[in-house]
Amino acid sequence: MNTKKNTLQSIMDIGLQLVQERGYNGFSYADIAEAVGIRKASIHYHFPSKQDLVQAVLLQYRKDFMDRLQAVKEQDLDSQGKITGFFGLYRETLEDNAKLCLCSMMAAELHSFPEEIRAELNLFFRANESWVEDVLAQGQEEGVFNFSTSTEEQAKILVAFVQGAQLMTRSLGDIHYFDTLVASCMSSLK
Repeated sequence: MNTKKNTLQSIMDIGLQLVQERGYNGFSYADIAEAVGIRKASIHYHFPSKQDLVQAVLLQYRKDFMDRLQAVKEQDLDSQGKITGFFGLYRETLEDNAKLCLCSMMAAELHSFPEEIRAELNLFFRANESWVEDVLAQGQEEGVFNFSTSTEEQAKILVAFVQGAQLMTRSLGDIHYFDTLVASCMSSLK
């Protein structure tokens, strides 16, 4: 049983990596089989279709990301430090072989997915917006942030910003570009 669990996790890990690097349409089960050192039939045993695999990877990614956001929220930081931590999670992804947020990468190929996967992507982005909105509201109460839009609108702006900043940084191949954009964004909140 432990071997099956390890194989399953390895398949999911490689699936995540490939989607982040190449997108949904940029890899096949043959790529995963080669990377994991198993036959394609073994992948089909766990995930009958590529969509089954991607949906499982997406569910795990969303859970893990939200757990990491919760850990940032629970740190003894002011709201500015928490927003910086939010951006930091996206920066870490870029530092890992210039990968993009799984959901950003998948959003670019939205029409390749059934409604269940589209709904999961939506949940991810909405959960990010909600988290950011809570922290922005805290920041306004603390007097740390001062912006003219509502916290809801500002949260949407920040989530869209970080997704675009990741894409541009990957394109340019310069992590300092991301840092410059984030610093500018942070100063606009004050």
